[in-house]
Amino acid sequence: MRKLLNTLYVMTESCYLTLDGENIVIIDGEKTLGRFPLHTLENVVCFTYKGATPALMGACAEREIGMNFFSPRGKFLARAVGREYGNVLLRKEQYRISDNQDRSI
Repeated sequence: MRKLLNTLYVMTESCYLTLDGENIVIIDGEKTLGRFPLHTLENVVCFTYKGATPALMGACAEREIGMNFFSPRGKFLARAVGREYGNVLLRKEQYRISDNQDRSI
């Protein structure tokens, strides 16, 4: 069974995301606005140009937590995801076999 987790939305333009242990920390200038444990998150959506630390992006990628970056006005900028697992050659062979079966019908 798939576990449904939370999505963290960061809407304040001047915020910056960083990693502290197993937590995402939201910083605005010298002030900490919040701390959120990584294990409770499935996605992080940032509406800020300041972004996130490479350490945080790496930790999210390892845990398959999607990170999406938008401009403060909502224009899509980037998405960071973890590694994709799969065998391209196997997939190509499966498509080839599938195409041959369709032609024989």
